[in-house]
Amino acid sequence: MSAAGGEEAGVPLARLFAMAFRSLIDALHARLKETDVADLRPAYGFVLVAARDGAPSVNDVAALMGTTKQAASKLIDGMEADGYVHRVADAADARARRIRLTPRGHAALRTVEAVYAELEAEWARVVGRERLEALRGDLTAVLRSQNGGRLPAVRPTW
Repeated sequence: MSAAGGEEAGVPLARLFAMAFRSLIDALHARLKETDVADLRPAYGFVLVAARDGAPSVNDVAALMGTTKQAASKLIDGMEADGYVHRVADAADARARRIRLTPRGHAALRTVEAVYAELEAEWARVVGRERLEALRGDLTAVLRSQNGGRLPAVRPTW
């Protein structure tokens, strides 16, 4: 059935967003398997974005991921072993460690952004660039209105 008058017309937005998210993430990781960041685990992306936007601590990563400090530390250990991040001393508190991107971490984000651009171009071929940009603008407006004018952190759904 067509979305205009069929059963899809009544599908709740939350379900459509979840399906779209899953579709994009699955396509992203399928394409990443063909790159030099084929070992990039889905959980790494959340930390990479957080480290790009700042220098999170293990506690910050735990809060972002909705996990314990121990689980966050284990995740960061794996990312460090894979060469995506490294820990540095906090300038204000020598006991604390901050997570920073390595050159490989920066390169991984560039690769991910390039794949996302390809996927968005595919969506634009389906609905048109203008409608895709309108959707981006509308989603941005809604999210900002619900989060004090800022876009919220990207968090895993588990």
